[in-house]
Amino acid sequence: MEVSEDSLSVCAHHVLVKHAYHIGGTVSSLSYSLTPQVLQPRPHFSLDVRTKSAEGLLFYAATRGGSSHMALYLSKGRIRLSVGKGREIFNREKYNDGRWHSVIFSLEKKRFRLVVNGIRAQDGQLTSDEATPMELISPLYLGSAPDSLNTELKWKLLPKQSVFGCVRNFKMNGTPMPEPTTNHGAGPCFDGQTQSGAYFSGRGAYVIINDSFVVGSSFEVVFDIRPRSLTGVLLHVGDSSRPHRGPSTGHHLSLYMHRGEVVARVNNGAGEFSVSVRPKQPLCDGMFHRVAVIKRNNVVEMHVDTEGEHKIGPSSSSSTLTKDPLYVGGIPETSMHPTLPVTGSFEGCIQNMKINEDPISFERLSGVFGPLNLRECPAG
Repeated sequence: MEVSEDSLSVCAHHVLVKHAYHIGGTVSSLSYSLTPQVLQPRPHFSLDVRTKSAEGLLFYAATRGGSSHMALYLSKGRIRLSVGKGREIFNREKYNDGRWHSVIFSLEKKRFRLVVNGIRAQDGQLTSDEATPMELISPLYLGSAPDSLNTELKWKLLPKQSVFGCVRNFKMNGTPMPEPTTNHGAGPCFDGQTQSGAYFSGRGAYVIINDSFVVGSSFEVVFDIRPRSLTGVLLHVGDSSRPHRGPSTGHHLSLYMHRGEVVARVNNGAGEFSVSVRPKQPLCDGMFHRVAVIKRNNVVEMHVDTEGEHKIGPSSSSSTLTKDPLYVGGIPETSMHPTLPVTGSFEGCIQNMKINEDPISFERLSGVFGPLNLRECPAG
């Protein structure tokens, strides 16, 4: 039986909370597309939430025509249900204590209901006129709603930003929801201590740092990683699959791990050259490892912890003429690059990233795709 190199040095994996997602911030959301028949006529939802946030959106669904809505959110630590054109019910208890709380909320003709930990708020009541247009439409959102709804949320006095915390066991009419249709920055949920950093859980997760990034003749990136897999894309800019014409043909800079080795590949237009380092301490030892890549003209230099290597490329070209998205953690499936030996997403924690000496704040990015947690990693 053939044993792959990856299986010889298996990374330790954290225990995840089952059927749970960590959400938080302005771009962290899950959407669920359901048929109109499933959504009608008396939607009944339930979920568990664990948060220390005092404010933030948990669930949002618009109605046909957009004049009404159904929204679950936190305000001053209280869980509130807003229905119709802003009618609200809530319990006086505060639930932002970092413990799990069960929430049931439903809509039945003119009546809407909220139950938290078995305690029922006073039912809400709609008028006949308000109840008529209360047909929820797909998609439903957990976490933040998309930018296109921001004006609507503001007008309805609802938070745009998701709560920071975990949601699990999202059900409709007693049935567990299918996998979300889209996931923008809703990562795994962990028990135990956490620390700052961005946690990428593989499975197609990536961020876009800059939509139109120029590498040019000089480029520098430095960051710390604690991987949970020995193979995956760390950073990529440019298009190695571009048709062979024009001045920027094949220009790219790629940084990835391949079976425990860190590799940087560069093409300034005159052919590819690469440098690789296999650190003395294995990448999967549960510790953070410092990675630095410096490109100056046709020379690329890499350091992983105390190990360093450099490579001189073709002297006929020195500038990497990219004007493409700068990806970190992975690349979209739609733009798989045939010359890259690794296209799978990185799995693990990234901290303290600087590009050309500018600190990267993952929490503030708008281009966030797949299951990742922009704010925290499991400790240890």
